[in-house]
Amino acid sequence: MLTYKVLLVDDEEEVMDTIEHRISWNEMGFEVIGKARNGVKALEISEKMQPDVVITDIKMPYMDGLELARNLKQDNPDMRILILTGFDEFEYAREAVHLEIEEYILKPVNANELSDCLKRLKDVLDKEREEKLNVRKLEQYYTDSLPVLQTNFFYSLIEGRITEGEICKFLGDYRISLPGHIFAVPFCISRKIMYRII
Repeated sequence: MLTYKVLLVDDEEEVMDTIEHRISWNEMGFEVIGKARNGVKALEISEKMQPDVVITDIKMPYMDGLELARNLKQDNPDMRILILTGFDEFEYAREAVHLEIEEYILKPVNANELSDCLKRLKDVLDKEREEKLNVRKLEQYYTDSLPVLQTNFFYSLIEGRITEGEICKFLGDYRISLPGHIFAVPFCISRKIMYRII
């Protein structure tokens, strides 16, 4: 089973330890790949480890959770961020909707609530991963088909079945480069075709 990498960020070590040990990470398809006690350290770890999910507190020294989220999203818009927040910080956190935070979780963290959140998140990540895989397969199929598409284009061009207005579109679609204003296309005609023409 594919797993998603998780980074925990909180200036309270015991909070991170509790989260790490009370959640069945592997069973849900996640793996904790690191912990950081402030946003600066979290950025360093993220750059090296490229986590899929970051679970971070808001109030931390050097760099708070919202600033961390802003930096992470700037470098990797697809990264998912879960914010841990105290009741008195909740409205402050909600103001940062433009950061596209995945979830806001009130402290003290409830293991069941966090687990439910992670299950929902995994469903979303799985769907996105499948869509990206399908796109890559289509791109590969298209790339493999290009020689045939290019050949058919030139045949159609020679036979006059492509209008002048369509040429530029097909050149772009089929990745054909024709620099300059004048170009020639070498081709051969089979005896059968020549006989039909005559």
